[in-house]
Amino acid sequence: MNAMKPGALRQRPWGLLVTGDLAPNAEVLDEVESIFELNPSIPGLELRADDGRACFVTRDYPSGHTAGVDDALEVIFAEQPEIAEIAVLGQEVRPVHTATRDAPYWHRDGKAIADISEKMEAGEITPSEAIDMLKSLFETDR
Repeated sequence: MNAMKPGALRQRPWGLLVTGDLAPNAEVLDEVESIFELNPSIPGLELRADDGRACFVTRDYPSGHTAGVDDALEVIFAEQPEIAEIAVLGQEVRPVHTATRDAPYWHRDGKAIADISEKMEAGEITPSEAIDMLKSLFETDR
């Protein structure tokens, strides 16, 4: 894991993704960023205009960003052997998930997510196929 230098500003690992037929201006997007920073549990916002146009704004993470979370979990287990489990607290639609030394994944389907990413990076599946496979993992709350 990368160490932070004292006084260094930490950059967030996400940008904004805006989809739809309503184009928010820069000031609005700045405020949306503030909302996402102030309340990380908010997954997205839908902005609606009087004339029916709308857009959905969500955090856009780079491909493979969750591998860093899994790497951090592995480091925690390696650095403090007495830690046997880490409970990754759930949200309304996702129950609590427990990462273990043998399965240091932030998500209950962490191994499957990692396998899909590896297959895409190796060229075994297309990005579109990877997206479909990932969507199928998240569609049901098992």
